[in-house]
Amino acid sequence: MIKYFANNNSFVVLLIPIFVGLHILLDYYFPSFDMTTIGQENLWKLDFNAIQPLTSRIFVLIFICANAILLNFVFNSLSFYDKYVFLPSILYVLMVFLFPISLKFGEDLIGHLFFILSFYQLLSIQQNEDARSNAFLSALFLGAASTFLPIYSAFIVIIWFGLFTIRPFVFREYVLPVFGFIFPFLWVILINPFFLEEMFTFNSYLSYADVGDYITYVAYLIIIILAILANKLILERRVKSSIRYKRIISVTFVSLLFAAVISSVILIAHDSYFYFTITIAILPFILPYAFLSAKRKWFPHSLFYLLIILNVVKFFY
Repeated sequence: MIKYFANNNSFVVLLIPIFVGLHILLDYYFPSFDMTTIGQENLWKLDFNAIQPLTSRIFVLIFICANAILLNFVFNSLSFYDKYVFLPSILYVLMVFLFPISLKFGEDLIGHLFFILSFYQLLSIQQNEDARSNAFLSALFLGAASTFLPIYSAFIVIIWFGLFTIRPFVFREYVLPVFGFIFPFLWVILINPFFLEEMFTFNSYLSYADVGDYITYVAYLIIIILAILANKLILERRVKSSIRYKRIISVTFVSLLFAAVISSVILIAHDSYFYFTITIAILPFILPYAFLSAKRKWFPHSLFYLLIILNVVKFFY
């Protein structure tokens, strides 16, 4: 199956909603995978728990598919690889399946959508072209993501890092992101005047009570191993790549490392795995290399299929 996603076979896009739909059906008929989320952090005061179960599942299907396809578009339009591939989509879907956002609609999937749009604008910046529009839009989308999951606000430094890495210094391009980021909050304050007090409460938690710890840990370990494999192959690829590729992959690496560090710090300080969801929107830019450039393909392919198996077995534990 993976060979179809690793090539320019556009029909595989049709498999994305099928996979998501099957995952939702498994939860409906075998609800033993009770991975619950506690807490809602969106600053709009939206209560996602009040959404009817059927409506919630429909929104889940729509947003996961939209995010997966959008990730694939960004990966290919920015030439992360030499040919058109669909691996970012399927890898995003499989990673999302490890979290309750794949079963119940919430602020996380909306945050992913805006973050991916922000990342696309950031990586679209060209070395010799005016970057004011891209910088502003990147911060605007990031601000929108932050109103749904405030942890994304920390990534404003990534926008500045991206500008520093890709472009010569232009003061206005560093100032405009501040205004873009603030703009969505001008609307939030009309609904929630005290949103600043809620910005960094970190009150969201995951409960894996009904799932064996080994299933969760093995799944996370697979992702880490694939990331290490991809990192090794990307470093080899950078030697022969263009300057632009080296810059956008550097921004991507730093973004992933930044997200991992933030998530780990919150895990240590607040004992919550929840915030690792922010890495899911970045990993699909890295993990495909574990399959596209591997010399011993049987190893990453085995991990891929093992991840699928774990995402099914969890319902029957």
